[in-house]
Amino acid sequence: MKYAQSTGRSHARDRKRRRSLMVLIGVGLAVVLGSAYAAAYTTGMIPGSRPPQKPASCSPTKVVHANAGFVLNVYNASSGQGKAKETAKALKAHHFTVGVVSNDPYQMKLKTVGQIRFGPKGAAKAKQFVQPLVPGAQSMTDGRDDDSIDVVLGDAFPTINTPAPTTSTTPPGC
Repeated sequence: MKYAQSTGRSHARDRKRRRSLMVLIGVGLAVVLGSAYAAAYTTGMIPGSRPPQKPASCSPTKVVHANAGFVLNVYNASSGQGKAKETAKALKAHHFTVGVVSNDPYQMKLKTVGQIRFGPKGAAKAKQFVQPLVPGAQSMTDGRDDDSIDVVLGDAFPTINTPAPTTSTTPPGC
């Protein structure tokens, strides 16, 4: 009898060990399969696991405007107040790099459209970029060494309209 009791207990212990072993194998298998799935998902081996890549043309590009390569000073020589500030704001909208905004340092009072002052290095830029915006302004060369340009506003200075915002078209998928 003693033998039969020990056999029953040993069978129960064996079943318990087998159940524990099966549970451990099941948990271990779940961990291994879960790790493999996670690795495949993060490396893109599973379809739809990565967002579609944008075409190379979608990368942002900075547009450099030719008229941003020099400093444009705006001076008021008219009888009106605040005209230089308004004009500087409009010129910034046209992509100019605006420097000094103030009253005319020569303290002139101009009844005409105004003046465009520049040195030898700024002559071509003044003709190409500034004169088309200020028709009728007098061009004057002075002794400056850099390529900066002064726009001096007179009483007949025209209003410079701000350009309409440009709309960009982006390719699909961007």
